[in-house]
Amino acid sequence: MKLNKTVKIQISAAIIMALLGGTLCKFSQSYISNYDKPNKEDKEFQASVLPMGSTIAFKSTVIEEDNQPEAPAPYTPSLTSFNLAFIYGEGDATEESLGAEAAQELSKKDSAWLASIYQIADESPEKVAKKLNIPHDPLNGLTFQKVDISFYNEIGQKISPKSNIQEIMSLANTYFYYAAPNDYNAFLDYSSQLWEYSHDIQYSISDIYYCDGTLEGNLTNTLPSVPATPSEALPSQSTVEDETEEEKVIGPGIAKKESETTSIEAESPEEIDVPQQSACQGHVDLHVKAVISGLSDSKKGLFSLDTVGHESNDSIKWPGWSSETKEYATNLADQDWAEAYGLTLNPAFITNPLSYEEIKDYMNRLPETLSQNRTKLIYYALSSVGRVPYYWGGKPACSGYENNDFGALASADEKGRTLKGLDCSGWISWIYWSAIQRRLSLESTGGLASLGTPIKREELQPGDIILKTGDEGHVVMFLCWESDGDMTVIHESSALVDNVTVTKMSANWPYVRKLID
Repeated sequence: MKLNKTVKIQISAAIIMALLGGTLCKFSQSYISNYDKPNKEDKEFQASVLPMGSTIAFKSTVIEEDNQPEAPAPYTPSLTSFNLAFIYGEGDATEESLGAEAAQELSKKDSAWLASIYQIADESPEKVAKKLNIPHDPLNGLTFQKVDISFYNEIGQKISPKSNIQEIMSLANTYFYYAAPNDYNAFLDYSSQLWEYSHDIQYSISDIYYCDGTLEGNLTNTLPSVPATPSEALPSQSTVEDETEEEKVIGPGIAKKESETTSIEAESPEEIDVPQQSACQGHVDLHVKAVISGLSDSKKGLFSLDTVGHESNDSIKWPGWSSETKEYATNLADQDWAEAYGLTLNPAFITNPLSYEEIKDYMNRLPETLSQNRTKLIYYALSSVGRVPYYWGGKPACSGYENNDFGALASADEKGRTLKGLDCSGWISWIYWSAIQRRLSLESTGGLASLGTPIKREELQPGDIILKTGDEGHVVMFLCWESDGDMTVIHESSALVDNVTVTKMSANWPYVRKLID
């Protein structure tokens, strides 16, 4: 049958419409409107306590190419990985894992503890004696001749100060694999308690002695210190093998208030037979013994200090610290956490601090006519060597060590440094503020170039500053001249040790400034 032209056109149009309708229907099934697109910030994972054997999901991400959400990747808690590094809190806009948050909280404890040690070493013997509840009147007006700060591990070996946070969190990870793998609050409480148990400080002040070698007699007593931060008394733990009964401490340096150690009464000034032949007012020494317990010995270290996981718990199938669970914790602590989890925890921020003898040698090079303020500046600057990390843009929050959080974890600076500290100009400002209570009005390198009085290089005195500005700007504190025409300076260095250091250099820079007379 023949169709007329009109009918043919109608049939063709119908076929085209049918094909077009099917195509539109097909594509409409995969179309996502702007209102339906998932918001990345709204897809933050909400952590909740999960029973063993269940899985934990990573945060969802959005594929930029086609705007389709990626299915959550499952995460199963493990005994061989740091689980909190893969878990995120509700509404965590900073993209930090719960593991990173726990590490930051513990690093603040490290910082405050070390600050308490260095702060008390900068105070007068009289103030230290008051803090230790020992006779302080005989110490009025005296100074510490020698300050000896030593760090030990749990078996009495002398060590360089380092953080034990990675070891603590490895124990916590092992225990909470059985208890509640993603219970952040319980994990932090457990870790904080272990931190308290594993840090001890003992201070002692020597007898008074004079420059001619005469001893005053036993006017002081040896007692542990007050902790850096208030805490409740914890079970006593003797950690250093040569520790005497009077030096045993409770928890992180809380003194035993026993009657026999606090019963000594101070003699009145009239009762003290001060040698009249000596013009010296007298000196005392301060000795600080700091103990950081780790995993080097299972009988005296963190495993023995753990009061939560030391016994088995059938309800969560926790076997206690058996040889197997100890091995899991030890192996995890030995991992490279910076590479595996982006957390730098083990290296201490204390880098080759000067000994008392080294500081004394430098101080002996100062002119005898140097002013008291300049002498204080140099001593404080030398004492800070190795104790303050370099952090680009870092400025002091206050004078002294306490409340500046030196060494606490921070967001990475321009070079990836993650330990809170000071930059070169911030360190200069902090030294003046801490040593002579004079806060500088400007704290940048460019600002320091306009402060004080310009002087010639040959007029430099200890405590003056030399600096250059611009992209390669830097500032140093002058200490002394060397025989070859170079100078020895003290400075916060980003190029050498990422810390305060003493360096010999020419420092032939355009700005030479005197900030005090």
